[in-house]
Amino acid sequence: MPSTIPPTIKIMQSFMEQSFARRGALVAIVFAFALGSAASAGDARVSVTSIPDDVWSYMQGRSWHGERSCPQRSELALLRIPYHDFDGRTQIGPMIVARKVASKVAAIFQEIYDSGEFRIYRIALVDDYGGDDDRSIAANNTSGFNCRTTEGGGVSQHAFGLAVDINPVQNPYVAHGVTEPEAGKAYDAPAKRHAGMIGVIVKGDVVYKAFAKRGWGWGGEWARSKDYQHFSASGH
Repeated sequence: MPSTIPPTIKIMQSFMEQSFARRGALVAIVFAFALGSAASAGDARVSVTSIPDDVWSYMQGRSWHGERSCPQRSELALLRIPYHDFDGRTQIGPMIVARKVASKVAAIFQEIYDSGEFRIYRIALVDDYGGDDDRSIAANNTSGFNCRTTEGGGVSQHAFGLAVDINPVQNPYVAHGVTEPEAGKAYDAPAKRHAGMIGVIVKGDVVYKAFAKRGWGWGGEWARSKDYQHFSASGH
């Protein structure tokens, strides 16, 4: 009989099974977060692991494509990130990034979480949306690695695992009079964006500072377009 367990839950369970021996009593706490349950978790920590077999299998044909020059499995890492959702509850979500920046990204999201000042709607693998960036951003999903090209045909920084998108609805991409996703129109101009608005990133806030101090650039500062959701190691 085929399994009815959602792929993301399988990923969470796999992580727990592999971590049990070294994490001891903390496993029960992390497991509750991994399933998306509300919890009090002042001491929740970002974890970094290699890509488990079931996650790697799940990525095939979604965020990872053998016919493209995608990073190899050994060049990627799986993060488990605690975050405060829009209701203020602690959740834990998975994100894949390049292994070489995994410790920096972990520190960034730990700083954001520990501040208690910023809320994230959802963190899930882009594979849950078939690797389709449009579907992922429409669902207001925060994500990292996706071996894809840009609309202009170039190679996205996400394809290298060197970029992260956060709350795409509250932080949309704006260029040539077009706002993506559609629901982001309420947040697509500076006059519509203010510190303290749930999920909105502004220059100088905890999200901006956490990335900036580690040398990552923000798409909200681009000159010709604005990608308010986008942070990358290269600034592009």
